[in-house]
Amino acid sequence: MSIQFSIREKKYKNTKIKWRVAFNKSRHFHTTNSINHFRNIINHYLSVQSHNESVSLVSAIQMDNLLGLLRIKVKRGINLAVRDVSSSDPYIIVKMAKQKLKTRVVKKDINPEWNEDLTLSISDPNIPIHMTVYDYDMFSLDDKMGDADFDIKPFVEAVKMKLDGLPDGTIVTKVPASRTNCLSEESCVMWKDGKVVQDMCLRLRNVECGEVEIQLQWINLPGSKGLMDH
Repeated sequence: MSIQFSIREKKYKNTKIKWRVAFNKSRHFHTTNSINHFRNIINHYLSVQSHNESVSLVSAIQMDNLLGLLRIKVKRGINLAVRDVSSSDPYIIVKMAKQKLKTRVVKKDINPEWNEDLTLSISDPNIPIHMTVYDYDMFSLDDKMGDADFDIKPFVEAVKMKLDGLPDGTIVTKVPASRTNCLSEESCVMWKDGKVVQDMCLRLRNVECGEVEIQLQWINLPGSKGLMDH
């Protein structure tokens, strides 16, 4: 069972304490009320940068295996395929196992800027994440504009290192582009603004052209299993 919803982020005091109480309760009471309460606490907890964020969260039944949250900032598309007369209306769907999230549609733009956050619940970092770009059509099926997979294992390994204190901009590891991945160029995992991030430029497959730029960030959740135990 999964829960998908959009949130408008705000800052709240004592959220970590509220989260821990909600988590402990929800482990024992797998009811609609407990899951809704769990969702409300997450709304309070995710309060850092964006105003609108799509979040996919596992239910309380799956909380024992939750390692944390992966925030995928979908930045922009580059030279995407034309699927209408002279342009396209692109949007992106991101999938990981049973989780599925979607960006907004950008009208008539093959170089769209989304700057949109999609947040997945992570229980197994070995599962690849799949991204598909679509062209929105009002009166027919949406056309595919390419797809890509990406691996988060190098990023997760860097997060586990607990790199507090590194100079800003320090490169932790590099992932080369190759025939076995969808990277269009080398991807760097680095310490930036007090956290580990990874910038990726993904080359779309099964299409004549197009790339998508994203950035990965990790969100630790008090009460979850956490990466240290994985």
